[in-house]
Amino acid sequence: MLPMTLKQLEIFVAVAEQNGFRRASERLNLSQSAVTAHIKLLESHLGVPLFHRTTRTVRMTEAGENLYRRAGRVLEGLEDIVRIFHDEAAMGRGRVLLTSAPSFAATRLPTILARFREHNPNITVHVREAYATDMLDILRRGDADFAIGPVEKVPREFEFRQFLTDGYCAVVAAGHSLVGQKDIPLHVLTDETILALPLPSRTRIQVESAFQSVGMTLTPHFEMLHHQTLISMAEQGLGVAILPETAVPPSKDGAYWAARIKHPRLARRIGIITLRGQTLAPGASELANLIAGTDSKVKARTA
Repeated sequence: MLPMTLKQLEIFVAVAEQNGFRRASERLNLSQSAVTAHIKLLESHLGVPLFHRTTRTVRMTEAGENLYRRAGRVLEGLEDIVRIFHDEAAMGRGRVLLTSAPSFAATRLPTILARFREHNPNITVHVREAYATDMLDILRRGDADFAIGPVEKVPREFEFRQFLTDGYCAVVAAGHSLVGQKDIPLHVLTDETILALPLPSRTRIQVESAFQSVGMTLTPHFEMLHHQTLISMAEQGLGVAILPETAVPPSKDGAYWAARIKHPRLARRIGIITLRGQTLAPGASELANLIAGTDSKVKARTA
């Protein structure tokens, strides 16, 4: 059986207030037969008659009066919701909820958010950092409008719009033999002290797979949960940190160097993730497009 709809409630309230099907149909600009059909569907769904009908009068049953009191509050609440969102849209207000991989949130997102805020000062952006394994659950629960991050396999219930291929790099202290080299093969790290993220991090799993593919075993001397901690340890000469490129900002004082590791398995796709068929609100859509580098609205305003 089809569920009760707001349209049925609206028609029911009109019949109740107009004391008849004909006058209700005129008020709603519907045919009388359409009004009658909707009321019958509503009565069938609720399992009770809502009106006493005679050839001359239409009046509510006890169940009808009970529904009328509740239906009025529902419709008034809906009108309030619509009015609030219309007011926010007119004033450029709103809220965007997003979840992002920590690496992207730390190094790339701040600059993008600054550009977004410049043109949308009344829209609040809430960023929740999460790893890829948690992002999809956050979206399923409706706790974010969209996600930014790497996903190896995208379930059918989601849409993935790639905007970046993220490689991996070896971070070393100033004075290390790798300083000045932009690209290095993986095997040059054979005798190095390795700093890495712990398992079950997707980054760690990908790095281990790459090591195994060239006959090497990844045995980190230090494991740290946060990218910046690994960079700081590499900067102090404690070893070579292997991290995604998006996790490593340029060194402002030359205290460390990041050399790109050339290996086919050391690359990951970064993209915008949404629930399939989801329509983003205007503010969220603009921010997602700006992150993906396709926001013509902001580009036009900054040209």
